[in-house]
Amino acid sequence: MSVKNIFKLALIPAVLMFGSCDKFLDETPKGVVIPKTLNDLEGLLSAPLVVGVMPNNMNYATDEIDLPEANRGPATSYAGRNALNIYDYKPEHYDESEDDADWNRSYQAIYVYNTVLQEVERNTESDLNKKNRLKGEALVHRAYTYLILVNQYAKHYSNTAAQDLGVPLPLKPDINALSKRESVEKVYQQIETDLLEAIDLLPNTPTYWYRPSKVAAYGTLARMYLYQAKWQRAMDYASKALAIKSFLYDYNTFSYADPNNKLANLKGYPGSSIEKKQFIFHKYQLRAGAFYFEFLINQDFFKQYTAGDLREMFGTSNKGYGGANLAGVGVIENAGAYDYNNGGITTQEMYLVHAEAAARLNKLPEALESLNVLRKNRFTPSTFTVLNSGEQTEVLEWALQERMLELAFQGHRLFDIKRLHLQGKDINIKRGTQTFGPTHPLLVFPIPAKNIVNNNNLEQNPRS
Repeated sequence: MSVKNIFKLALIPAVLMFGSCDKFLDETPKGVVIPKTLNDLEGLLSAPLVVGVMPNNMNYATDEIDLPEANRGPATSYAGRNALNIYDYKPEHYDESEDDADWNRSYQAIYVYNTVLQEVERNTESDLNKKNRLKGEALVHRAYTYLILVNQYAKHYSNTAAQDLGVPLPLKPDINALSKRESVEKVYQQIETDLLEAIDLLPNTPTYWYRPSKVAAYGTLARMYLYQAKWQRAMDYASKALAIKSFLYDYNTFSYADPNNKLANLKGYPGSSIEKKQFIFHKYQLRAGAFYFEFLINQDFFKQYTAGDLREMFGTSNKGYGGANLAGVGVIENAGAYDYNNGGITTQEMYLVHAEAAARLNKLPEALESLNVLRKNRFTPSTFTVLNSGEQTEVLEWALQERMLELAFQGHRLFDIKRLHLQGKDINIKRGTQTFGPTHPLLVFPIPAKNIVNNNNLEQNPRS
């Protein structure tokens, strides 16, 4: 199946899922070849711009970044008015004539995954191993995409999840399935079902890290259970993931070709995402250049880095890509060891899920072991200190602090702010003179206005 036809197939939901629900396809669109063979289906799951991209807009809504007044004009030019709407916590991010890229791209990908799952079942070829692998990959992709969507466009999972509106949950390549939102509980149940089914269908590790594997299913389950506050399950699945893949880069082995220019070559770190050994499941976050030019690191956040923390050295810069000094500290795109544009599952996230879950279960030795393994690879030898405490509150605070610094700018923070409120930790987001607490309705993204207008069955989230 050609790349051209892969993209034509992926665009079907872009044209129909988000338009009027009164018109549906009665036949295959002209010029589109619906995949039938296993090789065709493999081609669908091998197109990184279809299956490898995930939402990014949640990164504009956190306490990790600032937008100085002087940078607002250029930021509008580079990132668009929509990014500023998100940063400013406007009730609507896109108007009725605009497409929400995060929403559309996600459901386009889900349409592809559902097509693969449908056609694998219909396929009569004899290669059972390949069928199982393709089915498992599509299940993990779909589950991961829904996990992001339900946390971005719905309230966080809680004891009211069965009543809270989640997101549309199509499980077949059927346009009608997008007509209404399912509950948060039902979306999470489907995510869990997909991932548990995928485990036995997949190899331990993939050939390329944008392809799901058993370790990716384990890692996504660990994150999901953390979001649900199911601590023992989160700890268990993080352990399962780390039993297969536990590699961490030692940041002490990295250096800059030009220490005065952090945008120059970073020595010791692979440039290709395929080679990056901390990846468990790679998802690329497409970002406007303004995220690295005009949006700066929040100073209160930046002050959390302590002496000898190499995450500050390899993840931040005072120079812009054009060479001019920034009006503060900026994020380095894909140059530092953070891989800021990776929105998938990593080994460091698994160490942190394990540490937090263990701390909440009062299994302090296990929590401290995970934290110290990570930190030893993040600090200079002269500044690294072994964390040790018998106080649950202190160990938990260390785990949350390390999570904040290690996973910065990768799409985690907004979801963490929402979930930590349910655990008794309130984090406020400041925008000028306004403060948005973790229960403010605008922390839940709006269902795109264009979709609401075209589909009366889609209910909007509260906007005030």
